[in-house]
Amino acid sequence: MTNAILKLDSWICKSLSAMAVGLLCLLFFLMSLNVIARFAPVFSMGWFDEIVELSFAWTIFATAAVLWRKKAHPSIDILEMMLDGRRAKYLVLIFIEVVNIIFLAAFTYYGYSLVEKAAAASPIFQIPRKVFYVVLPVTGAYMTTVSLFFLCDHVRKLLAPPAPGDAT
Repeated sequence: MTNAILKLDSWICKSLSAMAVGLLCLLFFLMSLNVIARFAPVFSMGWFDEIVELSFAWTIFATAAVLWRKKAHPSIDILEMMLDGRRAKYLVLIFIEVVNIIFLAAFTYYGYSLVEKAAAASPIFQIPRKVFYVVLPVTGAYMTTVSLFFLCDHVRKLLAPPAPGDAT
């Protein structure tokens, strides 16, 4: 069971990473094309804003989810470092993770609510706004799930017998 969950998590993380990199390359290409089209107006780029907006939103939230999973996002860890080697460190980490879960659950809920209420479409390609917004609950649900696993890991470490030489 744990192996299947880890494989699924790895697949999701790799997929989000590949999507973020692909969309970032698309953004670079479109921005370059837009600059060229301004100097040599051979064709219209009226559709440009829609694709950039969609790509940018998905890039930002896919990257945020990957960084969250890898614990590579910026964080203030001075208290964690001060408590290193003490069991109190895990109490602080548990508290932080509970706050994270509450925030991410609200983010996911309201992101889903936004998707449900979105009825408009983009003006040129007629892409439903739901497609623009669905990244919010999808990545929010993933980050919430990841945080639940982080919380379980912190609780497990708190309840584990202390290592020899550890302060309490």
